[in-house]
Amino acid sequence: MARTGPQKIPGASQAYFYGNGRYSGSNMEVNCGVVHTTEGMSLPSYSGGAMAPTVTGVPNMRDRTIRWYQHYDVDESARALANKLGGVETNTANVFQIELVGTCDDKYAKTWAGKKAGVDYLHWPTAPEWALAEVAWLVRWLNQNHGIPLTCVKDWLAYGKDSRRPGVTPASYGASPARMSMSAWRSFKGWCGHQHVPENDHGDPGSMHFARVIAIAKGQKAEPPKEDDMPTPYQLWAYKGRGEKRDAYAYLRSTEAEVKELAEQVAKLTATVAQLTERLAESTPQG
Repeated sequence: MARTGPQKIPGASQAYFYGNGRYSGSNMEVNCGVVHTTEGMSLPSYSGGAMAPTVTGVPNMRDRTIRWYQHYDVDESARALANKLGGVETNTANVFQIELVGTCDDKYAKTWAGKKAGVDYLHWPTAPEWALAEVAWLVRWLNQNHGIPLTCVKDWLAYGKDSRRPGVTPASYGASPARMSMSAWRSFKGWCGHQHVPENDHGDPGSMHFARVIAIAKGQKAEPPKEDDMPTPYQLWAYKGRGEKRDAYAYLRSTEAEVKELAEQVAKLTATVAQLTERLAESTPQG
């Protein structure tokens, strides 16, 4: 099967591309997508590619962007799904796989390891509009260039408590009512989560608002940041420009010290000039 259409995602880093090495995949023509969450705060190593998706999205919380790292060509099978013997194909079933750095676990909806959600990391079920819009950009590009439909499954169960699966926590894990049958998976086109794929038990990306991602991909305008989403004074002073090692507050303190030092130098020069002027006056003959 030939790979058709553009195979490299515009702007995506190829620094961790595994498609031409030990873990290269099979040719296919993507017609559906699966969304995962990494359950971490940084780009995973994926054991050198052994468990890598097609692409990983790393949020830049300061700039409110997502940096995409491509691991396989678009029409090349990835390796982030379980695939049991004797059942259906998963990784090679024409599926494009996205891993989103962050968590879907509702235990970390507010804080995680001393970090704050929405400031230091993303809890994807409560992800801000800018993050959903960044994912929507990729979803739209895949629709325009590879025909993955702008549709998604209806039910995205929470990785926590969920009334749609009472008594089971996390609700999206294991044999949940959201998980597809093998026959449903074989004919599936559009977008779903890891929690929907048969032969798998993971429950990510939880109750992520993927219907909103689809709506933005279809052309709905992303909402401006809410007041609560605006950076705090602390975040503003902690801002670092691209490639900068110091934050804004460090520059302010440094500037203050430099201005003080300059003022002292000017004062010394002023005193020196005054002394020279005085001496010049004393040595000048009076007419």
